[in-house]
Amino acid sequence: MRQIRGFISMLVLGVVLAGCNTVSNVLPPNDQTLTYKLPYDLAYLRIMEALDSQPHWDLEETEMAKGTIRVRNTNYSNLDDADLRAITFTVKRIDSQTVSVSILPKSQHVPGGDKLLAAIRERLDREVKT
Repeated sequence: MRQIRGFISMLVLGVVLAGCNTVSNVLPPNDQTLTYKLPYDLAYLRIMEALDSQPHWDLEETEMAKGTIRVRNTNYSNLDDADLRAITFTVKRIDSQTVSVSILPKSQHVPGGDKLLAAIRERLDREVKT
């Protein structure tokens, strides 16, 4: 009986560890780059507004000179440690009237990045049309 319990415990532990090892393989990277015909200052401001308006995400750090915006998930009631998730966006000036925005590679596998990029796309699309 003792051997059966030990075998079952080892089997459960093996399945749990194997499941934890596949997270990065399951989630596709959010490696899209959005490009817009907007001045850098205006695009940076609109991207900050889009990110700040998302529920459960707060602006953590912004550095306009470096072109980075970092947001952190604030969903503290979630049991999967969602509050430990952070995504860093980079805004680059291509020329005087064109910018690009993307997620830094270290943040591309963080869940929720696709929704944040969609919010940025929606906000910048509205700005280009006006």
